[in-house]
Amino acid sequence: MFIKTENEIKSLMPTAMWKYPQQLYGYIEEEERVALEPLLGTVLYQWLLGEYDRLLDTYGDITATTIRPTGKARTSPEVPYADVTERIEHLHSGAVRRRGHGSLFSEDYDDVPVEDLQTIRLIRICQQIEFYKMISHKAGLLTVSFNDGGGMNTVSADGYDEADERAKDRVVKDAWMSAGRSVDSLLLFLEADAKGERLFTEKWQEADAYYLHQDLLFQTARVLNEYLPVKGERMAYVELVRDIRYCQNTYLKPRIGAGLLKAVVEWANQQTLPAMEVSDNTAGDTSATPGEDVSTPLADREGSREIFDELLSLLRTALAFYVESRRMTVTSISPFSVASSRSSATSSYQKEDRLARRDSMTDAQQSMAMACAYIEEHLDALGQAAVGTPIYNAVRAREEQAERERACACAAAERRRSEACKLNGRKLFTGFPATHRTPERS
Repeated sequence: MFIKTENEIKSLMPTAMWKYPQQLYGYIEEEERVALEPLLGTVLYQWLLGEYDRLLDTYGDITATTIRPTGKARTSPEVPYADVTERIEHLHSGAVRRRGHGSLFSEDYDDVPVEDLQTIRLIRICQQIEFYKMISHKAGLLTVSFNDGGGMNTVSADGYDEADERAKDRVVKDAWMSAGRSVDSLLLFLEADAKGERLFTEKWQEADAYYLHQDLLFQTARVLNEYLPVKGERMAYVELVRDIRYCQNTYLKPRIGAGLLKAVVEWANQQTLPAMEVSDNTAGDTSATPGEDVSTPLADREGSREIFDELLSLLRTALAFYVESRRMTVTSISPFSVASSRSSATSSYQKEDRLARRDSMTDAQQSMAMACAYIEEHLDALGQAAVGTPIYNAVRAREEQAERERACACAAAERRRSEACKLNGRKLFTGFPATHRTPERS
C-alpha cells in the first residue's frame, strides 16, 4: 500500500481530522488493488511497493513538506508550452536531462537523485488515485456508524457542524473528478517516460494500460483524438482499445485483407513500405536472397508516401466511425444527478444514442467504400501488400472476365470472317463471268 502515514493523508486532504486514520487503510488497499494495480501492471506495481518502503526508510516521508525544492532558481529560462502533455514530453526528451531545466520538477533539489524524484512523483500520483477513489466510493460508509443495537447513526464530532447533503454530494463529486484527473496524469507521466528516459517503461509494458499498441491503426490516445474526440484522456483510450481492435479485425480486415492491413499498420508505426514485387532473380542486389521480400526505402518509391498516407487516413476515418457506432453516450450521465430525473434523462440519451450510432455506422460504411475504391485505384503502387487481398482478387477476376469476353468476341468475329470468306469463295468458283469465255479450238 502506498499510504502508510498520517502526514500522507493530510497532504491529500488537509481538512481531514480523523483521530485514527489507520482505520481507512482497508478501504485504501481495496481501491489500490481494484483501480491502481491494473493501470500499473503487476510488475511495476510490485516494484513500486518495494521502492516506496525504501524511500520511507531513506527520507522518512515523501510528502511535499519533506521532499521539497531548495528555492534555487533555474539555470535556464522557462520555456512556454502549449499544454501539460508537451511540457512533460519535453522534460523527458533526450535533449533534456538531470537538473535545472531538465528536472521533472520546477526547482532544484539537494541530495536527491533524479531517479528517486521521479519515483516519488509517480508514487504521489498513485496516492491521489487510491485515496480520492476511496473517498468517492466509501463516503456513505464513512458518514454512518452502527450502535450496539445495530442501529445506524450519523458520524459527527464535537465542535463541528454537520455537513448538509449538498456539501456531501460536492465532496463525493470533487473526489471522483480528482481521481479521474489523477488517472490521466499517471498515464501521461508513464507515456512521457516511455518516450524519454524509460525508467519505468520496461516494467509497465505488460500492463493493459500501456500507452502504445503497435498492432492498431490508433496506436496512442493522441492519434485517436485526431479522429474521435476523447479530449486527450488516456484512460478513455485505454477503455476503447478493445472496441478498436474488434472493429479493426471485424470490419477492416475482411474488406482489405490481412496482408494490406498489416502493411498499413507497419507504415503507421515504422514508415516502412512493402516491396514492389517478389522476384527469384534479384538483379543488382547481391545482399538479397532469391525470393526474399525486400522492403524498398521510402525515398526510392515515388508517390508511395502520399498514397500510403492517404490510405492510412481513409482507414482511420472508417475505423473511428465504426468505433463510435459501438460507444454508448448514456454513460456520460453524471452518477451524481438527482434520482428523480435520472430515468427521463436516460431515456432521452438512449434515443439520441440509437440515432447517433446509426449515423456513425452509415458514415463508417461510406468511408470504407471510399477506402476500397482508393485501394482499387492504386493497386500497383501498393506493391506486394495488395496481392491476394479481396480487392486485388476481385479486380483480377474482373480483368480475367473481360479478357475472356474479348477473346470470345475475337473468336466470334474470326468465325464470322471465316464463314464470309467461305461464302465468297463458293460464289467465286461456281462459274466464270460472262465476259470470260474459253477460246474455241480451230
